[in-house]
Amino acid sequence: MTEEESTLLALVASYGLQDVEDIRGRKKGKAISGPPSDEELALQLFAEEARALQTLVSDIALAHSMDEALRMDADILEEHERIEEVARRDREIARAIAEGRAPPTQTHAGFLSRMTSVRTLAMKSTATSSSVKSVEPLSTSTTAPAASRVPSSSAKQLPSSVSVRSETCVICRDAIHGPVIRAPCGDTYDVNCIVDLFRTATVDESLFPPACCRQPFNVSVIRQYLNRDLATLFDKKAVEFGTKDRVYCHRPTCSAFLGAATATASHLTCKECWSNTCGHCKAAAHSLFTRCTSAEDASVVALAEQSGWKRCPGCGHLVELTVGCYHMTCRCRHQFCYLCTARWKTCACTQWDEARLITAAEDRVQRQQQMQAVFAPNVPAPPVDIARAVRDQAARLRENHDCTHRWRYVAGAGRCEGCGHYLRIFLYNCRDCLTWSCARCRRNRWLV
Repeated sequence: MTEEESTLLALVASYGLQDVEDIRGRKKGKAISGPPSDEELALQLFAEEARALQTLVSDIALAHSMDEALRMDADILEEHERIEEVARRDREIARAIAEGRAPPTQTHAGFLSRMTSVRTLAMKSTATSSSVKSVEPLSTSTTAPAASRVPSSSAKQLPSSVSVRSETCVICRDAIHGPVIRAPCGDTYDVNCIVDLFRTATVDESLFPPACCRQPFNVSVIRQYLNRDLATLFDKKAVEFGTKDRVYCHRPTCSAFLGAATATASHLTCKECWSNTCGHCKAAAHSLFTRCTSAEDASVVALAEQSGWKRCPGCGHLVELTVGCYHMTCRCRHQFCYLCTARWKTCACTQWDEARLITAAEDRVQRQQQMQAVFAPNVPAPPVDIARAVRDQAARLRENHDCTHRWRYVAGAGRCEGCGHYLRIFLYNCRDCLTWSCARCRRNRWLV
């Protein structure tokens, strides 16, 4: 419907309502009794139709306004998406070069899908307008210079030295459209990922304090993005995780943190369930004149001695050695020798069990064979003397068994060996020990 037709309908509706009011005005003062007459019913119906016609005209005007706005903004939205995609591709190519992998060459399917949706919407909106604006075909090339993708009107306003840039979150690898949070190491995070990190750090001590590349975040800067409940919980966990020898409520269904252990028997009251726990033996509270004994603790200690488990000298937690050398790093980040529990590199104990050393060497050789298939799937693998390769790896481990990790980006699905999560898009792989890690464990976890 054209604008002239809409104006004509609006006049018809207005004149109709005015005629009804004039007729009713001439009948004022006349007494009306009983049911309404046929004339009055006809006037009511005529007035309702006129009001409905006014509503229809208003809806048509609103639809025309939205149609015009969408038609005018379609090209701007399309160009914005195109420039953003170019910037994203440039970042991926730069990151690939920095990480020593081949730059991606395929066209991003999600970008093409969004561009097709924008173009279809623009074509539908302009189909109702008499002045249809022609749209240039979309190019799928990602190698053209960015300047050629800017509209001519914008290119005249921007100097050639100005480029459109956006930041990418190092965790989710999405473009950051809101506040950019920069870690002390220089990596960038979006609000959702930084809040998720702080929330996860309250239940996973190996992520506390929240850090990136082993450099802790400034909590006072991040606090503005945390809601009140999460900020309160984080402060409580900071006190808990900062306590070495901790006491928790003895009731398994509660297990609330009560504070630091005491040198002698004491009563610590849980503010969650109001039970009393002994601050020394960490069992149910008992008389202060009774010696602390616990049959359950005794059975646990006996099982630990039988299984070869050790207590961390820093926090008292039991730890078990399954693979690797005798260098232990507890979740409280205390480093000690698994044989004598002395602080690491302060004792004369051997650093490796020979059987575990050979097992670790065999594991690395097997990983090397797997990585050959990942990075060079079309290249035939050269014949390998497995026994000699295991001996060489064992010799390297004896000289340097603490891997400092040199990560490389690997596209594809896999499971992180740090947290056990299955990732569908990408993982990181250490060039030396060939360990698989997700972005969170690589950047945020202290015990990698």
